[in-house]
Amino acid sequence: MPLKLFLGLVMIALTACAMSPGNSVALPTPIPTFTPALLITPDQNVTQAAPMDSKQSGDLFVWIYSNPNPPIQGGNIFEVVVADANGQAITDAKISFDIDMTNMSHGKNVVEATSMGEGHYNGKVAFLMPGPWRILVVIERSGQTSTIRFDFKVTSK
Repeated sequence: MPLKLFLGLVMIALTACAMSPGNSVALPTPIPTFTPALLITPDQNVTQAAPMDSKQSGDLFVWIYSNPNPPIQGGNIFEVVVADANGQAITDAKISFDIDMTNMSHGKNVVEATSMGEGHYNGKVAFLMPGPWRILVVIERSGQTSTIRFDFKVTSK
């Protein structure tokens, strides 16, 4: 086989391979768009804020907010907004925050969140020290429990 013909066939094969669709990867379900949450600050003022993070668990979408943001050592207010896959607010859930440091346990620390209406739930959270922390947002609804983990860093005051 002449060299030019061989190189031509190799080029065609390489081009065809590059244009093949390959393995199909499913794209994640997009998180519905919401306007920033209205947070109630410790002095009972209402502010608008952007979420620290958002995640999906099954058919639930959860946005988490902190005031202040980023969270600080000492007192903070955490808020979650919970919606279903259609973007409808979940108003019938019992929400709690299970808080612990990721590099050393500080024991059981669970805060029950209060419903603020329209899928918003908040609670006062205190962090003993700066560093890496996590909050497990526990959502109890219709006899089922979903747990969503959020990791973040707490800063000094």
